[in-house]
Amino acid sequence: MKTLKGYGCCVVMVGLFLAEAPAGDATGHPIATVEIRGVRYTRDFVIQRELVTRTGRHFDPAILAADLQRLDNLDIFSSLDAQVQRRADDSVTVVLQIRELPPVVPYINYDVNDQDGWSFGPAIRSVNLLGRDVFLAGYALFGGRESFLLDLSQPWWRGNHLSFDLDVSRHIRHNELDGFEETTTEITPRIGLWLGQHGRVSMVASYMRIGANLPEVLLSGASNDELYRLGASVGYDSRDVWGNPHRGWLNEVEIWKTGGLLPGDGDFWTLHTDIRRFQPVGEHTLVWAGLTSLQPGTMGRQVPGYMDYHLGGANSLRGYVVDDLGLELFGAHQMLTTIEYRIPLLQPREVRFFGRSADMGLGGTLFVDGGLAWTTRDEFDVQRARFGLGTGIRILLPAIDMTRIEVGYGEDGWRLYLATFSKMRAQRLRLR
Repeated sequence: MKTLKGYGCCVVMVGLFLAEAPAGDATGHPIATVEIRGVRYTRDFVIQRELVTRTGRHFDPAILAADLQRLDNLDIFSSLDAQVQRRADDSVTVVLQIRELPPVVPYINYDVNDQDGWSFGPAIRSVNLLGRDVFLAGYALFGGRESFLLDLSQPWWRGNHLSFDLDVSRHIRHNELDGFEETTTEITPRIGLWLGQHGRVSMVASYMRIGANLPEVLLSGASNDELYRLGASVGYDSRDVWGNPHRGWLNEVEIWKTGGLLPGDGDFWTLHTDIRRFQPVGEHTLVWAGLTSLQPGTMGRQVPGYMDYHLGGANSLRGYVVDDLGLELFGAHQMLTTIEYRIPLLQPREVRFFGRSADMGLGGTLFVDGGLAWTTRDEFDVQRARFGLGTGIRILLPAIDMTRIEVGYGEDGWRLYLATFSKMRAQRLRLR
């Protein structure tokens, strides 16, 4: 879970300038040297391992463009510019001009969702800790929900993108849908690895402690449940741009085992099948996404009741309010589908504040959502499904990832939503 990861898509500016000839004439010429300018914090190996354009190889503008896109996906640069200069011996020099995001940023963070409302608080983050592309963030939020979080991510430790992530969080809130005062503490380390260019695998463990003022909502019947969990995932990621994709796939199958041979409470499996397709339509993007989450077992005995899914709201089924629909359409399993038509209104671009660089963007969306939640087999009925449609804008902001302002239309009319993170990402995080 990358709760705070990313400023959106960085600005990539690829300029090919030659001393004596058009840029296309440089194709196929030997590369005498690759110069990297403007870097103050980032270690050289972080940049070099993304580059196929190297000294001694022949210049190819398509390869250079792919190199810049990989650098952009690191989310540690506010702008990238490439220049190609012809030398007297008919070789070329490739100059990469890079401007970095600030290494450490203190800021005021916020979060908003349908059930908990607004929460604000201090935060600090580093997107490039020690210049090694290591992400570290911490924040405290107060308001509708009290939240404390520490998030560490090293996306490329060694080998083929061997990665390590650690999330430590504590949330205190009134769980209105399940009817109790909830305190949740979670520690989740994850190790990931690439398979080739697009394959992904990971292993994950998690410890969750859920406290409640009503013992009857807990499996233990005491004041706390303790859930020990092990999981694994396999996926395929061919997105062209990670922050704001225009084409490609982002698919994952993830399976968890809670309890059983593991200590603690609960004894159930969880299976997520998450499929997302980004299809270019000119400069616009058509997105289709489907999420199916299954948790076989007896609710209240093997599966905790607070682990059920309640539909409605900005992060599952727009056009409805989770406080209303969530009391009717809920269960151990869920199936969600979304179609979005994304329109770029303001491409992510570099903005300078008091000598600091960041990037911001704005986009519009048209969307259709559908969803169904169920526990028993007879509840799995398409007539129980609900559908909504609407429109909105997506604001890509530094440090907050994304803010969505949307209006959705369902059976009860129009609803206004304000939420953080993309809808597809938030529905995996159980934000409601």
